[in-house]
Amino acid sequence: MSRSAVTVLMPAFNAGQFIADSMRSVLAQDWSDFELLVIDDGSTDDTANIVSGFDDQRVRLLRHEENRGLVATLNEGLREARAPLVARQDADDLCRADRFSRQLAHFDACPDDLAVASEAQLVDDQNRRCGILRLPRTRQQLRWDLCFRNPIPHSSVMMRRQKLLAEFGGYPESVASEDYALWSSIAATARVGLIKRSLVSYRIHSSSVMMTSGKTAADIAQIRGENMEKVFGGLATHHQLGLLARSWENPAGILWEDYVPAFESVAAAFEKHHGTLGSVPGIEYQTLIASGAPSALKLLRALSQFAPYRLHIVPWHRIIASAFVSR
Repeated sequence: MSRSAVTVLMPAFNAGQFIADSMRSVLAQDWSDFELLVIDDGSTDDTANIVSGFDDQRVRLLRHEENRGLVATLNEGLREARAPLVARQDADDLCRADRFSRQLAHFDACPDDLAVASEAQLVDDQNRRCGILRLPRTRQQLRWDLCFRNPIPHSSVMMRRQKLLAEFGGYPESVASEDYALWSSIAATARVGLIKRSLVSYRIHSSSVMMTSGKTAADIAQIRGENMEKVFGGLATHHQLGLLARSWENPAGILWEDYVPAFESVAAAFEKHHGTLGSVPGIEYQTLIASGAPSALKLLRALSQFAPYRLHIVPWHRIIASAFVSR
């Protein structure tokens, strides 16, 4: 692939606390042929002034007088982008200097891919490391994982702009899960590339989109249910699908002695047709515990009874560590 330009799409709303650091991380890339398109979506703080203060011809600022919302802003950015490739980055996240060069190399090697994502280092508002967002290893593992959660950090993704608009029309309308819905659609065509290293830092703080609202939870549940129907059709009973869906909507109400047999039965059927799931189910058990499911001890007992082969895959050390941190 020729080294044509990349547009870095950075929507911003009252992002004055972090946006300067985020922009500096983009401008420090070891591959420099890009534009940084910042769309200030009606901020009432000093976001626009901070962006305007950057003396770099690669920075382009668009401003909204009133807030239009993230999906509208993202789709505007896709239309306004001047490059065939769009790299997403949130205004509070950071990227490594080799992010673009590695993602461009992936597109060179996989010209049919529509998007490529990487893992992410989790950081807090003081830039302290607090975990890793890990990706599935294969495209089939990704399709499975998307039936339960969104493992792809939005700020890690680079996409082919024209194909994205032509095939999917951009980001779908969603309360705050537009990325989950879009990755689910692209993954169904097996065209999401996966880079198994952290190329971005994903920031967790009080106003982070990872702090889920009630409307967002309902939106996620709808996407999750649609994915389950598509991927597990013919592999699971209606009872199993219903139990899995309800469990992820309300982790605190899980009965592990019911959940584990259903989950493992569907996993075994999927692996028979699509290959190993690797460590992905273990991470999903960890995610449920972190989301308020009954104690790790109860999970341990259920796994010992119904799926002892899974015991060594569950990241018990992370579950225990997070329990101490939350106290």
